[in-house]
Amino acid sequence: MQMKKSISSSLLTAVALALVPHAASAWSPKLEVSETTWVQLGYLHQFWYQSVDDGAGVAGDRSRSSEFFTRRNRVMLLGQATETVHFFLNYDAASSNGAGAYQDPVLTDAMIDFRISDAFKVMVGRQLVPFTIDNNTSAVTLTGIDYPTRALANQPSTATGAFWRDDGISVRGLLAGGKIDYRVGYFAGDRDAGRNADDDGRMTGMVMYNFASPQGGWFFNQNSLGALDVLTIGAGYDTISRSGATAEDHEAWSVFFTMEKTLGAGHLSFNGTYIDWEGVVGGFGDGTSTSIQAAFLPTGSKWQPVLRWQQQDPENGSTLDTIGIGLAYYLSGHRVNIKAEYSIDDQFVDGSEVDAFRIQTQLFF
Repeated sequence: MQMKKSISSSLLTAVALALVPHAASAWSPKLEVSETTWVQLGYLHQFWYQSVDDGAGVAGDRSRSSEFFTRRNRVMLLGQATETVHFFLNYDAASSNGAGAYQDPVLTDAMIDFRISDAFKVMVGRQLVPFTIDNNTSAVTLTGIDYPTRALANQPSTATGAFWRDDGISVRGLLAGGKIDYRVGYFAGDRDAGRNADDDGRMTGMVMYNFASPQGGWFFNQNSLGALDVLTIGAGYDTISRSGATAEDHEAWSVFFTMEKTLGAGHLSFNGTYIDWEGVVGGFGDGTSTSIQAAFLPTGSKWQPVLRWQQQDPENGSTLDTIGIGLAYYLSGHRVNIKAEYSIDDQFVDGSEVDAFRIQTQLFF
C-alpha cells in the first residue's frame, strides 16, 4: 500500500511540474471557456549588452564590440483545448545577431500535446528535439546568462530561425513511478535538395533516470531557485538521414546529468553534458563538445554566482576552452532578473582566442 502511495505521489509531482518553467513566473490571467478549455498569454524579453575583444585590433572586427541588442523577444500562448489536449505557441522577434540587424518574427514553437496518460503523451508540431536536457531547458530558467551555446554549436536547427527545433512528432512519458523519463521523435530533418533529395527524416531520442523529482513537461528547469531537489542522468541520440551523394548522415550521441540540492547554506545547481558529433553541416564540424556549470544560491539571498566551462574539440580545427564567471541578481525570481558574465576565451577572432563580457536583463510575464 505504501509503495502504491509513493508511485502515485511521484506521478502527481510530475504532473504538477508539467509547466515548471512557466509556473516560476506569472502568466496573464486565464481566459476560460471552461475549466478544461482556456488560454494564457506570456511575454519574455531578454536584452543584452555585449562587448567582445577585437583580437589583433583589426578595424573590421571592432563592429562586434560594445553592442546592445535584444537576445529574445517572445510572445507566447499557452492553453488547453480539452481535458487531455494542451498546446503552446511561441513567436520570437529578436535581434538576429549583435550587429544591430533584426529578424522577422519566427515561429519558434507550435505544439499540440495529446496527454493520453503519464506514461504516454504524443506531441505534434514544431518543437525542441529530445537530445539533451541542456537543449530542452526553458530559456526562462537558465542558470547562466544563456545556454552553453559553445558546446551546443553543432546541434542542427532544420526549422529556419527556430534554434534546436524541428517539425515532427514525438512521444514521451514517465515510467516506474516517475523514475524513468523517455522521449523519442521523428522529424522533418534536412530538407536541402542537394543533400537529401529523397527527403529522408530525422530520428532523435533521450532516456533519463530520475533519482529525485521528475520533470515530465515540455521543458526542463535546471535552476529552480530552491524549489526542487533533482538528480537526473541520461543519454541521447540524434540522426539525420541524407541521400545526397556528397553528404553523409548526421549522427550524434550525448550523456548528461543535472542536479539540484538544498544544502544547509543554500541551494546548489550543477549540471553537465558531453556530446560526440559526426556528419555535421555548419557548426564547428565533427568532434566532441562538453559543458559543466554550477551555481549556488545562498539561503535568503537574491545573488547567485555561476561558474561554467565549455569545450569545443573539433577533429579538424583548434580546441576552444571557454570559462564563464557569472553573477545573477533575482529581483523577482525568474520573472525579473539581471545576469552578467565574463567569458574567458569566448571565441576565435582572426585565429586568436578572445574574451567577452555580457549583461542581460530579463522580464517574463
